[in-house]
Amino acid sequence: MQDRMAVKITLTSTQDGESVVHTYTGEWFRKERTVYIRYEEPVEGSASPIRTLVRYREDELSITRRGVVESEQLFVPGEMRRNGYYRSPYTSFQMETATAFIELKGEGGGKQSSAVPPFVIEWQYELWMNEHLSGRFLNRLHIQEEKQ
Repeated sequence: MQDRMAVKITLTSTQDGESVVHTYTGEWFRKERTVYIRYEEPVEGSASPIRTLVRYREDELSITRRGVVESEQLFVPGEMRRNGYYRSPYTSFQMETATAFIELKGEGGGKQSSAVPPFVIEWQYELWMNEHLSGRFLNRLHIQEEKQ
């Protein structure tokens, strides 16, 4: 079984019925029971993209971004909020996520046991900033092999 491949990434983020879709190319790789998806987000007006690393293992998802924007978010279903942060040249703040669920699905929508492309990671969470609810999100990360 392959442990590394080029992938196409489609990220759909829905808040209050409004969806935003972004598509990237990147790399999927696996180390033991953890799957990583690495890609770059172009930044308008900047030569340097934001480097993004998604780490997934059962019941835990983390997203780390580095570049002109730096942020870390941790998603773990349960009662407890998880700490994170966001920093840019213009602002910085602490944030917390309260995750309702994380599901790994096959392309057809059924549960899947291994995060080998093609697959979808779907998660729902509340974003809290300074003890105030900022929004409720449903995200869908679709990963498929990039055909060369």
